[in-house]
Amino acid sequence: MPAPRAERASSASRARFSATYSLKARVMESLDQEKPATTKVLSTRLALHQSSVSHALKELMEEDLVTKKGKGYRLSNVGLIQKNTVAWMERTLKCLKDHRDFILSHDLSGIPPGFQVTMAAVCDGREIIEKDPAIPSQIQGIVGPLLSHARHFQMASSTLVPEQQMAAAQAVSKGGSLQTVTTARIIQELRLKSYALKDKSLHSRIELYSRSEINLHLVVTETHLILALPRLDKTYDLENIIISKDPQALEWGRLLFLYFQSSAEKVDLTTF
Repeated sequence: MPAPRAERASSASRARFSATYSLKARVMESLDQEKPATTKVLSTRLALHQSSVSHALKELMEEDLVTKKGKGYRLSNVGLIQKNTVAWMERTLKCLKDHRDFILSHDLSGIPPGFQVTMAAVCDGREIIEKDPAIPSQIQGIVGPLLSHARHFQMASSTLVPEQQMAAAQAVSKGGSLQTVTTARIIQELRLKSYALKDKSLHSRIELYSRSEINLHLVVTETHLILALPRLDKTYDLENIIISKDPQALEWGRLLFLYFQSSAEKVDLTTF
């Protein structure tokens, strides 16, 4: 039985909307903000009829997503932000798909929403490490050598990993630097266990900050990001972590560290 006319019209309208949206998205994807492109260039680039491109550009201009300069078209500021937002969203959705088991089994509440949206930065460049069940501490055996070559550390954590603290202390003793944001409980442990904090000659290269709450373990050096998250039962999972040397991952990690640092209180090292 044929569908009612109104329903057929609605379906046809949706199909046209979907096709139009897809065309507009393709045109936006092919545009740049700095280098205007003509309809002829765009039609060749997209393998589309020039009239179709012109129609899409007209609609994009009406939405303030595209501007015209001479015979060329470029993205507006709004268009650039929208294009970048869509690109990040697509990358993050792929991250959710590719790393679903890891994400479902860990507590992400310590990562602010804005950073969750851009987690693709750490997912895309994540180094996959095949664990050997017969070697329980295999991951720390991999992380150790990576950190041993680092000279500058940014750490935000609510847990204490002795091997990593030792690597940071050795870096400082050799002229490197250490910035740490942690909780009052960990600072109390550091008062008892950190020889670097007790050495006044190293204080100029160390910054320690106290924050009421942190719910992850983050280490960023010149070359690597290391991110450990709590399991759903709140215990830290230090054997299933994210390791990346991708530049975008490092930038993501540095910005996340600064996020924690900005709302933390600097600790007077002379009290150690």
